Amino acid sequence: MPLIIAVLALPALAGAQPGAPSVGPPVDVGAVPNGDLSAGLEGWGAWGPGLSLVGGPLVQASDNTTVLTPPVALAPTAQVLPIVLGVPGANAVVDIRARPVEGGADVRLATIVPDRAVRAWSIGVGAVRGRTVRIVIDPVTSLGRRMYVRSVGPVREVLPGWEVSAGAPGVQRAWGRRAVVARDGALVLRTPMVALPPGARFLGLAVRGAGTVRATAGRRGGRAVATAGRWTAIRVPVPAGSAGRMSVTAIPAAGQRLALSGVGTPVRVARLSRVSASGSGVVRARTGAFAAGARVEVRLGTRVVGRGVVRRGGSVVVRAAGSGLARLVVLDDAAVIGTSARVVLRG
Repeated sequence: MPLIIAVLALPALAGAQPGAPSVGPPVDVGAVPNGDLSAGLEGWGAWGPGLSLVGGPLVQASDNTTVLTPPVALAPTAQVLPIVLGVPGANAVVDIRARPVEGGADVRLATIVPDRAVRAWSIGVGAVRGRTVRIVIDPVTSLGRRMYVRSVGPVREVLPGWEVSAGAPGVQRAWGRRAVVARDGALVLRTPMVALPPGARFLGLAVRGAGTVRATAGRRGGRAVATAGRWTAIRVPVPAGSAGRMSVTAIPAAGQRLALSGVGTPVRVARLSRVSASGSGVVRARTGAFAAGARVEVRLGTRVVGRGVVRRGGSVVVRAAGSGLARLVVLDDAAVIGTSARVVLRG
């Protein structure tokens, strides 16, 4: 499954963000009229044998009845629409589409396999942002089974300031990092404009999960493989002194997730200085403060004899075992192109 990344390199622009784009808390950007069923079934519609309101309140749709929500005006910044639904006691598939009120074909948003319990699902609406639509909730269930819908909305911007044109982004901890997570289909997003600090010639991110990665910037590009076993750093070159946006299309493998950490991070080359080792096996060095948090290893031949991370401010302190000519290695990360330096262990 491909994960495609493209960066549009542009001249430096006013308002470009220094450093990696922020991932702030979600923002509500609109409501669905009567999406909470406070006015009963007013504005709701259906095709099929049965639609009713039951205690809760809940919309009850029987025997594959298709449900239409009231019309909702999606803001240009709309990204996600929560829908709370379930199909108790049966296996089912529910197709979610958007029907433009001005006419035209339905736009497919998602296909979900709902839980038997009623719960919230995040539906990406970036493909129809800026339009007024009705949401079509179209189930395929066993004969005699019922689908229940508790609420629709509010419309949310999960990544404020970012553009999401397809899919439903989630922001959560994944493999120890705060990340944008793609599940259940393609996620297509673009960061705000990012200004590159002096010395940065790339925009990068780290990916983990199941999928393939292809990165492009203008005529340049590359490929990598994302795996569940480790974070993989991806970087795309941009001209020095410029600003750029990173666009990402993530397609997770069926039933899997792809985590994107540090999307749009300016990338610099780590350089080591003042490398030394004490008689007790403590290796010390200095590198740039931007590399704080990057992993560090001391390697003696093919063996890793010490591990640590770059500390705040760029200092490196690693306890290593063994003696002889070794290498201190700063590993690649979203913001760092790794490097290494020789060090003599005296343990």
